[in-house]
Amino acid sequence: MSYRARLKSRTALRDAMQAKEIPIRVLAGRAGCGKSIVGLLRSGARTSCSPALAAKLAAALDIPAENIFRIEEKE
Repeated sequence: MSYRARLKSRTALRDAMQAKEIPIRVLAGRAGCGKSIVGLLRSGARTSCSPALAAKLAAALDIPAENIFRIEEKE
């Protein structure tokens, strides 16, 4: 079985980033991923990522991953 992390809402990541005042490039650097993936998730153009990346993004924001993502089984 394979899983993915889906944003709880299209604005979940953006709202968390605004609350912590963390820009895209800083979050990407802390999570060890590219700015483009963070930008796509932040804008809602992309709504899912790997559970590992979701955990890294949440850790970089210092919040539980469950606040912004839900884990789903891939179809």
